Amino acid sequence: MQPNILFVIQEKLASLPKSEQKIGEAILKDPQKIIQMNATQLGKSANSSPAAIIRFCHSIGLKGFTELKLQLSAESKMIEEKLYTEILPDEEFEQMKKKLLLTTEHVLRETSKLLETAQVEEVTKAFNQSPIIYTYGLGASHLVALDIQQKYSRIGKHVMSTLDTHSLVASMSTAPKEAIFFGISNSGETKEVIQLMKAAQKFGLQTISLTELGDNSLKKLSTISLQTGISGEAPLRSAATSSLLTQLYAIDLLFYDFATKNYETILERLEKSKAGIQLLN
Repeated sequence: MQPNILFVIQEKLASLPKSEQKIGEAILKDPQKIIQMNATQLGKSANSSPAAIIRFCHSIGLKGFTELKLQLSAESKMIEEKLYTEILPDEEFEQMKKKLLLTTEHVLRETSKLLETAQVEEVTKAFNQSPIIYTYGLGASHLVALDIQQKYSRIGKHVMSTLDTHSLVASMSTAPKEAIFFGISNSGETKEVIQLMKAAQKFGLQTISLTELGDNSLKKLSTISLQTGISGEAPLRSAATSSLLTQLYAIDLLFYDFATKNYETILERLEKSKAGIQLLN
């Protein structure tokens, strides 16, 4: 399935040259109108040029303007219902459901493409060898760190997740060989996560990061870099919802890969942890 082209434009817009940004903005402003235009008309409307339109199409992964128009035509129903826009004041609930579903489907598909087999298997190998996993994230990313702790602790892995950075760095400073620090930040620029990643490097820990797609600081610091699809930012923070879902999806995939490679052992440990929890009932 092809990615939603309007979402792709939204994701890439800020990183494009100014001449191409004008074209993207004109398309997002009235995508239905663009279908009826030729390159010269769009160039004039966007105060740009036909040559810049071709460069813009290449920048968003298309062969040319004809392919752009075909994809916009294929998304005409979505465009007509304005499902690619952010949540609006007093918007109907059914409309909000459609928007969130469409955004989530798009970013999950993009995340699935980004999580390559070799990278995931490298993480699984590191987890198998590691005596302890330290994981940290702030805000919504903290929920993802807790999800790692919950999943892997139930199958016998020692995982430490805490918002107390002093306790975390103190424990990492005496960590055994092959210990892992797993830093989580959607932007890849969260100061605390970067500081902990640098500390983990200094202590000789293996380092893994989970960020949104892009050339961010946390990615550059980590030995293994995992990235999710771009969810963007918005006034009502619907992006935080999408980014959280994609991060949790990524962690689920990591866990399933780990589970398939340790199948019998994990089944036994899950049964034991389930029985242990039942003692509290």
